[in-house]
Amino acid sequence: MSKLKFIRTWWGDQQDKWLEVPKIPLISSENEIVYVWGKENLNKFKERGYNCVLMEEDEFNGKSIYGKKLTVLNKALKEWGEVLMLDWDCCLSLPLDDNFYTMLSKKPIQVPLYAHHKEPDIALLEAIPDNHPILQSEKTYIDLITNLESIALEIPKYHWKWNDNLIVPNFGCVYSRDINLGEDLIKIAKENNIKGLVEEFAMWKYANCTLEEYIEQYHPDYVLGVSDDKLKDQEYSISIIQKEFNKEIKNKINLKQYFNHV
Repeated sequence: MSKLKFIRTWWGDQQDKWLEVPKIPLISSENEIVYVWGKENLNKFKERGYNCVLMEEDEFNGKSIYGKKLTVLNKALKEWGEVLMLDWDCCLSLPLDDNFYTMLSKKPIQVPLYAHHKEPDIALLEAIPDNHPILQSEKTYIDLITNLESIALEIPKYHWKWNDNLIVPNFGCVYSRDINLGEDLIKIAKENNIKGLVEEFAMWKYANCTLEEYIEQYHPDYVLGVSDDKLKDQEYSISIIQKEFNKEIKNKINLKQYFNHV
């Protein structure tokens, strides 16, 4: 039986994000662990029955805030040896049976891919609904624009080209039993002063291979970088690109979708 731990991250004080957090742990009350910044956040998760680890401040803030996922990944791998790190919008869609764990056993590191428009900041902003909470306050809007600008500046250095679009690892679902992965990615992020999608750009550089080689070596069979369910009624530029890329990926892997990244 796998000793797999399911891990999550949490930082900041965006109240709308709590809508994504289940009222109780849905994967495993024992093996689902939330790595949390802030004692108030910690207490909220404990009230919902989650196992939690309180994190200390690290160097990843501002334009490098997503590097916090690497801090968590490193800490969890060193403690548990085998982890599946999930964003809160990556949801279980099938019971985790023996076939799922067989899929995990095939590759020691598994991270799906997703597509970006060649002008990623414009395309990502277009896809945010006008009533989204992130657009409703000056602070969250400024933070959003800052992050999108960082992505636009950095992504030309860290991507594969596909049909005039940009392909990047998606850290919404990350499996590893290589205990050094987090440490290696942190080193890459620091040495290259990576901003924006720190963890994803670091994974691209870590893989150091062609897109075809990445799919063979690292892409999981149990999740897509962005679920078809999320995309089916969307006609944004980025959604159209992702739909086409999903078709490409499904032709190259044996997909049985245990998780939906919505």
